[in-house]
Amino acid sequence: MKILHTADLHLNAQSFERWDALKELADMASDNQVSVFVICGDLFDQDAAVEMLRGKLRSILGGRTFKTIILPGNHDYKAYRSGLYFGENVTVMSDPRQPLPLKDNIMLWGLPYEPLSRENLAYRLKEIGRLMDTACKNLLLFHGELLDVFYFPPEWGDEGDRRYMPVQLSFFEKIPLQYVLAGHFHSRYLARKIPGGGFFIYPGSPVSVTRREVGKRAANLFTVGEEPAEVTLNSFHFEKFNITLDPFTVENPVDKLKQIISSLHHKAALLLEVDGLFDGEALGMNEQMMAAELNKIAESYLAAEPVFDFLDVQHVLKDELFRDFDALLEESAYEPGIKKQAREMAIKALRVVAR
Repeated sequence: MKILHTADLHLNAQSFERWDALKELADMASDNQVSVFVICGDLFDQDAAVEMLRGKLRSILGGRTFKTIILPGNHDYKAYRSGLYFGENVTVMSDPRQPLPLKDNIMLWGLPYEPLSRENLAYRLKEIGRLMDTACKNLLLFHGELLDVFYFPPEWGDEGDRRYMPVQLSFFEKIPLQYVLAGHFHSRYLARKIPGGGFFIYPGSPVSVTRREVGKRAANLFTVGEEPAEVTLNSFHFEKFNITLDPFTVENPVDKLKQIISSLHHKAALLLEVDGLFDGEALGMNEQMMAAELNKIAESYLAAEPVFDFLDVQHVLKDELFRDFDALLEESAYEPGIKKQAREMAIKALRVVAR
């Protein structure tokens, strides 16, 4: 049995690229003849969106040949009241004690988001584990934080410092699980082995929700009984590039930016930073001209204002004191990397006094 696993679409009425990503995922599920498409939390950005946007959701997911399973996440868990219709073959898993039997002796369990402490969550998982039949292939849908992974808080999205269903891999060790299909971790695809067997998988957000989610997005497309498999999506995403200028090379940053844009994915938005030092005389432009030229080229591709932190140091390079220092440095036995650092330090030190 094939399963497509995603999470954290954060659908709302304004962000059309998120709906495009959902349609891409649904089409991928159809093209790959999956049996089940699971969305492990935060399908909607807010509780109110569930009520307003169910019709649009039905137009994308309703009537598909595969089953769609939605797990409530921390952004939308209060809105999934009983009796709501999300489309033909669409099910919301709201009761952790009621699994969904699938073909091939597969049992799908869902643990919807609740504001549980680490200790209470461990107890809840033990309760579910006691209900599982060891003769079945058990899969658990989960939305929360895996504490075993080193991460920066922004990788969970815009959640602040609060903990959301904190769990450790050891919590699953004695539970007869083949997979934990998880959500809440935005930044990238991540798969970990559970002690004693099985896999814990975050697919990452399938579309960039914040500017910290850079690079092409992914989902988890796998066959039950095999290892999880990352698949790349063609959804909207941010791409971050940094250009560092070097006053001792003739490479023009304008040409470098043109190369970056020529290779940019058609659904990507650019986050650009340009820093370092440059020889304005050699390049034929001052700082103002440099900023204007870079802005002109990147303007239609930018997701936000570019960050420019460069300095024209042509006056330092002409200074007699720097020339003497550079000549001595060149004759020294220091390695090229050390020489480069020493030159940069000297330029920054002389930048104010060399006029």
